[in-house]
Amino acid sequence: MGLGFTVNSIAIAAEKRNQLEELLIWKLSDELKLSPAEEKKFTDIVRQLNTKKAELNQSLQTSVEKLGKAKSLKEKDEELTRYRKVVQSFGRLGEEEFDKLKPVLGSERLAQYLVIKQDLANRIKTMLVNPENQKGGKALPQPKLIEEK
Repeated sequence: MGLGFTVNSIAIAAEKRNQLEELLIWKLSDELKLSPAEEKKFTDIVRQLNTKKAELNQSLQTSVEKLGKAKSLKEKDEELTRYRKVVQSFGRLGEEEFDKLKPVLGSERLAQYLVIKQDLANRIKTMLVNPENQKGGKALPQPKLIEEK
């Protein structure tokens, strides 16, 4: 059961992700009005965290693939234990981001960073979920809530 991804398509996706990462770092640095020294520290931290996140995402995918191929209950239990550890590591990334960026940004700009980051993430998700809106296409109306009585 292949997904049809090629090495080339994965490389293109990685390049696009890197371009997007650079754009987001630039936008955040600009919005936060970082000095050159702060921007260097900020960029290094964000890149390191993004690399960790990508590695953990890959580990989760690999683990799920192994779960799908596991033959015995013992193999499944062992892989589930590994999967859980990766999920825990993934969860700690938010704390690590906070702990590393607060000394660089301070409380005021860290709060601003988190708000801007969330806003940008929401915009990107909206574009991915509803790309026709970005091309001047007509958006679907909001679904109506139907209550049963």
